[in-house]
Amino acid sequence: MTGPVRIIPVKNLPLIHPGDDLAKLIADSLNITGSPIMEGDILVIGQKAVSKAENRLVSTANVRPSKKATLIARKTRRTPAFVHLVLQDSKRIARAGRDALIVTTKQGFTCLNGGVDKSNVEGPETYALLPVDPDYSARRIRKRLRKLTGQNVAVIICDTNSRPFRRGQVEQAIGVAGLNPLVDYRGDHDLFGYELKFKNVAVVDELASAAELVMGQGREMVPAALIRGLKRIRYQENVKSTALTVSRREDLFRGTL
Repeated sequence: MTGPVRIIPVKNLPLIHPGDDLAKLIADSLNITGSPIMEGDILVIGQKAVSKAENRLVSTANVRPSKKATLIARKTRRTPAFVHLVLQDSKRIARAGRDALIVTTKQGFTCLNGGVDKSNVEGPETYALLPVDPDYSARRIRKRLRKLTGQNVAVIICDTNSRPFRRGQVEQAIGVAGLNPLVDYRGDHDLFGYELKFKNVAVVDELASAAELVMGQGREMVPAALIRGLKRIRYQENVKSTALTVSRREDLFRGTL
């Protein structure tokens, strides 16, 4: 059964600094705006806020680029220090050219610049890195929210990502706690009785993109959103975002790019 779904922006948060209790800031903000956290809510948090709270901030002024970073920097027209930051959290380079530096991070995500980002980070030489373990970050925030509110919620940490063969970017989940990241329809039947063989929906990515509609990417200062009323999910413990990644053997697009 389906019904109305609400997406509630978490407004009036202060600028996030290293060491801040992000879960408490979010819970307090929702209480003030009259939308306190409720049982079964899904909290979507932008990666940048999590990275700031976890002090995943690095200044390129303190970086001594490796020889490999210097060579790739010449090829990609990026600074050696920036490339060094990308490489230190990566396990494989997928593409290194003037148009793009695409890597697979140690967390398993394939993305531009390894998620190293400058937007909404103060200081001309300071960049934000991805959380070391986004799933752990999501679990820690979920546990803290449970302690603060007494409510059992799910948490998604999201980041912006480009897509093959599509213009524009969307949000996708990089960390998950409390809900199954997939809704698997395989084995079910459609309106005409045909068996569904391929439909396996990455619902946490859909939720991340839905939340971005009220979060924004610029000066909005809304790094999180609450999703309420969704029935088409399965709450579950011990989940991992790696369930969303495919092996090289399973990748249908490999060799086509």
